[in-house]
Amino acid sequence: MGLGLCGLCLMFVGLLAAFEGWYRMTLRELPSLPTPPDATDRLPANLARVYWSLYEPWGSMTVKPMWPWTVAWTVTRIIVSRPSRMDVPPGWTLADTVARHWRPEDSHRIRWRERLTIGIWLTRHWTAEELLAFEARRMPLGHGLRDLPEAARHYLGREASDLTLAEAALLVTMNDDPRWRKHPECFIDRLQPRRDGRLRHMRMAGLMTPEEEAEARAQPVVLAIAPLARHPCPPP
Repeated sequence: MGLGLCGLCLMFVGLLAAFEGWYRMTLRELPSLPTPPDATDRLPANLARVYWSLYEPWGSMTVKPMWPWTVAWTVTRIIVSRPSRMDVPPGWTLADTVARHWRPEDSHRIRWRERLTIGIWLTRHWTAEELLAFEARRMPLGHGLRDLPEAARHYLGREASDLTLAEAALLVTMNDDPRWRKHPECFIDRLQPRRDGRLRHMRMAGLMTPEEEAEARAQPVVLAIAPLARHPCPPP
């Protein structure tokens, strides 16, 4: 009994070591690694809270490093408990998204194992703020915009640092439908319920208090799009 248990433990340790070895070997094969955004590129607090809620169900904006035992524990828990949705460590969904969108200097298409390796590396070396800043500048937002701070000026006439939680939620939920991105002024009646749904989700995740949610939901949806940016509304 004792020897059998000892053998199982050694096998488990060997699997962890093999996984870490595979990770390090794949890491060495990569031509380069992502460069973290500058501190000046980080999102303001309100916009960061809302954007985090798109990727992570957790209230705390923290990234849990993915070590071999983290992967083993996550997989074991999924197999044993069979949850209705896949529970992954905080920050992994966002790190995996950044890994999917990043391209090395020679712009070659990364393979799935390289993407997995980069995602693991990001959880060990980047903060939540750095992951958010990287991804926020690669988000399609209509009118050729792929930058949340720039979109804040275009759609709301405000700097990202001045956005309220309601405005930040509105800006992020505009991305839910391609038509909304191109013609947000035509879909005010649909934008408000989606904005309020995002705020409710944040409150349930612990990212905002009930008082903050009530105050944000009370704010009207107001856009400040320049006349030249307007187009005829598409058919319903």
